[in-house]
Amino acid sequence: MYLTHDEIEKVLDQVITLFLIPRFRELGMEATGEWLETLEKEAGENSGTIRGRSYSQQLAKGRPPGKMPPVEALEKWVQAKFGLTGTKAKSRAYAVAKKIEKLGTSWYQQGGSDLLEVLNEPATLQYIQDELSGIIKLRIAEQLIRNTQEALL
Repeated sequence: MYLTHDEIEKVLDQVITLFLIPRFRELGMEATGEWLETLEKEAGENSGTIRGRSYSQQLAKGRPPGKMPPVEALEKWVQAKFGLTGTKAKSRAYAVAKKIEKLGTSWYQQGGSDLLEVLNEPATLQYIQDELSGIIKLRIAEQLIRNTQEALL
């Protein structure tokens, strides 16, 4: 029995709302709000995928030292995190980039976060299984009722 794309996307929306967003906020990762705003979900043939920005892995696990990240990419983060603008924001973004080049990000130094792992935790997987099986059970019940009604006519 197949699930519709809408049914799968509804469950993915719930997983994002009930598990991923709370973990993101619990870890204190929110600065600009861009990562949350750009989360995407995609339903396939009896499958679903949640996608984040290209930097999702670095957000979750941190960036190792060795190469300076682009200063421009850090400016918006600096503005949101520290409330700085103009040359002060550029200067702070440069300082942060140099520190990342030397030491890596704080999440890297801490061994990464468990942001993405929330999607594979038992409670999340059980929730997905319960939601999808509930949809399938309802569809089977509706089909049985139709079959019974047709047989009685």
